[in-house]
Amino acid sequence: MTDTLSLTDPQVWAIGLACVLMLMDIVTGFIGAIIKGNVSSAKMREGLGHKALLLCVILLSIIIEAGTQHVVGLGLGGVTVTVVCAYIAVMEVASCMENVCSAYPELRDTPLMRIFKHDADGD
Repeated sequence: MTDTLSLTDPQVWAIGLACVLMLMDIVTGFIGAIIKGNVSSAKMREGLGHKALLLCVILLSIIIEAGTQHVVGLGLGGVTVTVVCAYIAVMEVASCMENVCSAYPELRDTPLMRIFKHDADGD
């Protein structure tokens, strides 16, 4: 008997969305650091490490779903991957907007940017 994990279309899209938004956070953070003149390899390593850990969390959610599909009564029906990726996506959107406002403070008081809370010093 060969059972394989089969991700649903919404799960694949959720994983893709989370990954693309993580990449966008890296890009906006790097561009912001260039603009502010504070590019730091230590900060980049830390940021990339955080993204690698988020990828591990996504992988963990996939492993949990795969395992529970084969344990009677524990099927999560795609909830774990979707919820984890949706949470990461929201986190990454907020982080991207913080990066943009930090590097481009004139946008901070626009109606769109007021949706997000910012520190007084812009970091």
